[in-house]
Order: sequence, then C-alpha cells, then structure tokens
Amino acid sequence: MKESLSVLGYGPGAPGAEDPGTERATAGPTDGAALLWKRMTLCAAPTARPPRIPVPAELRAVLALFETAADGSPTGGPSAPSAGALYPYEHCAVVPGPDGPAVYALDVARRACRLLRTGARTARALEDSGLGVPGTDESLVLNVVRPWLSMRKYGDRGYLYAQLDTAHLATHLLCLAEDSHRRAELRTRLAPEPLAELLELDLNCRFVHSALILRARAGSPRGGRDWSCADDRGGVPAGRAAVWPETECRRALTEYRRALPARAPAAAGHRPLFPAMAPLPGAPAFPGGVSLTELAARRRSTKDFAEAPLSGAGLDRVLAALRTPLTTDLPADTGLGATLVVRRVTGRTPGSHPLYGTGPADGPTAPAPDDDEVVRICMGQEHLRHAAAVVLFHAPGQEIFRPGAAGVDEALLRAGALAQLLCLGAARADVAITTVGGFDADRWRTLAALPERHEVLYVAMLGVPGASAVKLDRLNRAYAHNER
Repeated sequence: MKESLSVLGYGPGAPGAEDPGTERATAGPTDGAALLWKRMTLCAAPTARPPRIPVPAELRAVLALFETAADGSPTGGPSAPSAGALYPYEHCAVVPGPDGPAVYALDVARRACRLLRTGARTARALEDSGLGVPGTDESLVLNVVRPWLSMRKYGDRGYLYAQLDTAHLATHLLCLAEDSHRRAELRTRLAPEPLAELLELDLNCRFVHSALILRARAGSPRGGRDWSCADDRGGVPAGRAAVWPETECRRALTEYRRALPARAPAAAGHRPLFPAMAPLPGAPAFPGGVSLTELAARRRSTKDFAEAPLSGAGLDRVLAALRTPLTTDLPADTGLGATLVVRRVTGRTPGSHPLYGTGPADGPTAPAPDDDEVVRICMGQEHLRHAAAVVLFHAPGQEIFRPGAAGVDEALLRAGALAQLLCLGAARADVAITTVGGFDADRWRTLAALPERHEVLYVAMLGVPGASAVKLDRLNRAYAHNER
C-alpha cells in the first residue's frame, strides 16, 4: 500500500515528501497543513521575458493554416479532430530565415510563437532527420506529442489514445493544407533523434510524431495578424519541464522505444491509406467533391445515438470517404483491414461484413452484437448503446510487431487517419459518429469473426444523432485527457 501511495504522489518516496521518521510521526495537524500548503504553492516565472519581435513573413502561411483549423469552433479556439485535440500536443514550424532555417514554437490557443533555434546547427538537424531544409515558399510543421499525459490517467492504454489522437490531428492539418497549399505531404518516417536533440525534447518527455511539408501557393492567405512573437533562443526550447507523473509514465515505455529501428525514408505518394477501397475512376479527391476544409469546420462527434435505423445510402456515403487519397510516406499496403458491423441499417443484413473495394462484401460473416454486448465490450460506455453500425480497423499482429514499437506507431497512425476521414464523411452525410479507443479487442475479434491473429486497432461508431448535445471537439480536451 505504501508503494501505491508513492506512485500516486502521496506518502514515502513521493517527490517532495519528507523522509518519514520521528519528526513526521510527531508532527501535529498544523505542521501537516503547512507542508501541504508548501507543496501546493506556485512560483512565478522569472521577470526577464524574451524580447518581442515582428511575426516573420515566412511564418504567416503556417499561421493561416492553424487559423483555418479554428473555423467552426464555437469557442473561437483551435479546432480539434475527433478523439484528439490540439491540447496537449505541441507544434513547431520551420521556415527560411535570414540566418538559415528558423524553428518557432506555436501556441495556437494564445496565438503566440517563439523563435527557438536558427542557423547551421538547425540546418544540420533537419538534414539528418531526413526532412531537409525548407526552400523559398516552403515550411515544415512538426507535430510533437506527450503521451505520458494520457498514460498517467489511463496507464499503458493511454499511449494508444495519444497515438490515435495525434493521427487524427496530423490528418486534420494535412487535409486543410491540401486544400490551401500547392504542396502538402505528411512525413512519418523521419529520424526523430536529431530534432529531439536540437529542441531538447527528451528533457521534457516529448518526441516528434510526424511532420508536414508545405509549399504555399502564390497569393495564398497569410495569417498571424493578431499573433505575438518573441525571440526565445536563450530559453528552454520545449517550455515547461515535465512533472513527476509524466517522467514515471515515460519510463514505463522506455524499454520498448529504446531500440526503435531506423526506417528507410520513403517517397510520399498520393494514394488511399486503405488500398482495398481504391478511388473510383474519374472520382474527385474526396467523394462528392466537397471541400475538406468546409467539412472540417462542420465535423462533430456525437455523445449519444438515437434508437433508430441508419439509412443505407447515408452509410455508403460515409464509407466512401475511405477511398480518399492522402499524400503521405506510409507504405502502400500493410495488411490493414476494415470490417463493418451492421446493427440497424435500412436495406442491410445485420452482421459483420468485411469491407472491400466495392463496399461491404455480400453476406455477413457473423451476427451483430446486441445493445448490452456493445456497451460491455466498449468498457461500459452507455452512450454507444444504440449505435447503428460499427467500423473496426484491424491488422495482422505479425505485420504490426515485426518492426517493433515503430510498427505499432505506424499501424495506429494509419487507423487514426482513416477514422478522421470517416468523421469527415459523416459530416458530409449528416450521420452521427464517434470514435472509440476503449474496447475489448479480443471480444470484438470473436464477435466480428475477424481473421485469425488480427489485432483491433480502432473502432468507429455510426448512427442517428440522439437527444444529447454533440461533443464539441475544438479547444476542449479529448475524452482521453478529461476527468471522465
């Protein structure tokens, strides 16, 4: 019991706790209250502040991208894709500068940026990472992740939530950039160590998840009108130091991530992430030809499903989003599968249907689970009871695990990106959707008659909107980081 209290931050061995001895044993209530108060006390930052500088012109195209990400947010804050929010993830932008490439930390909520690094050392780190130095009208956006914030509440499962959240976020920004920029590609196979060393990310329990390479169009929108900027090259690049629970959670995964194998760089290609559902000949980039930026502003996650059937036509429109090609360096095919579990859809036979290039396969391979079973295998989430259909993303375990922890990260990235496209498809079709990271994978594998040894990566629920208010995925924290 003493050990468990220490892990929670109380009792012997906890950071800041006094050595339990005679003095502690004889201390009265007044001394205990004073000690508690001391541990809760905050200290302000040093009075010296980095000097303010003008927002550089080279950075304004990136700031416009993040401003677009705020469209549709009722709070006016930065938008967040389903199951993931901009908080607690961080972003750095790399743009050309007078002294070589310059790295800026972006705080989208505060509309502030800080110059962190510039010069030859920065250029060398970019080259060593495989990204290269941005040229004229080019910029890079680095997505920086801190999964330990999620892990300290959800344990090891929090790492999966954080990876899925960041995949949603990276895909969200990629879709916006493909609409607004001449070139936009998501790079996932970069070598993160040079950038981590440059920005001292390891000291703060952060690491680079992925990067966007952007080339602006001539006359493209320029943002940053009401942003502030400071030259903070003498400060701590990653900002606030990690707190104790983060370092403990990070240590729990160190042995798995220590030996990440170097992945060979791959050329980015414009192709679907689920090759089994390739784009139809002559079809637009997104089925229906609707702007991805417009759909991103309309997209919401539901908190409740009505006990009503979903139309088959609406379901088809949502699933068509899986055909959308994205420009990434992910391999063309890694054995990823998707299975549709029909529960209440007009004109469709209930049961599990593997998804292929033409949509659901003929005839179910297994019966559909009832309402109670859905709630049970989704870890008691009652608001999922009346979901009309379920999409399961899954892949063969041997393919995921062969590259080590990097294979797990890549599989979750692909599943999260596809789930984000489903969210956009649901916005286009006016279908309620929510994505679920908490589920009993073994039970889903059995109920849906998935291929042997396939691992369930992610679950998306579809249906008719219920009576509860929609979940507003904007500045709000995602469920995986909230107190629920």
